Amino acid sequence: MELLIATHEGLASGLISTHDMLAGKNDQIASIELTDTGIRDFKERFAQIMQRYQAGQVLILTDLKNGTPHLIAEEYEQQHPDRVRVVSGVNLPMVLELSHRLITASLDDSAQKAIEIGRNQIAVDQMQLV
Repeated sequence: MELLIATHEGLASGLISTHDMLAGKNDQIASIELTDTGIRDFKERFAQIMQRYQAGQVLILTDLKNGTPHLIAEEYEQQHPDRVRVVSGVNLPMVLELSHRLITASLDDSAQKAIEIGRNQIAVDQMQLV
């Protein structure tokens, strides 16, 4: 299984850079970002990346549900439900944990794990109730 991080400009590359610093480079993780070159350019680059994954499974992590990267990824999931899953709300703990599971985990288990990590990593250290 492969991991693709699809976000608006700057976020995916930042997540991968931080992942690589903390956990080392992982060639099974790729990224694509929507930039000011526009949606048409993003769609073309996205299609090129997805060509690489024709034979295998890919989990796509996006930043915003219903944002352009998510909607384009979702189209691929609908066209290839046997080998593509899309999870929105990508964060660093998700990327770090999933990078260790890419070889052995199933696509559905990885998608479920991404959701679990995302939910569990949201916390407030101290909150004063009013």
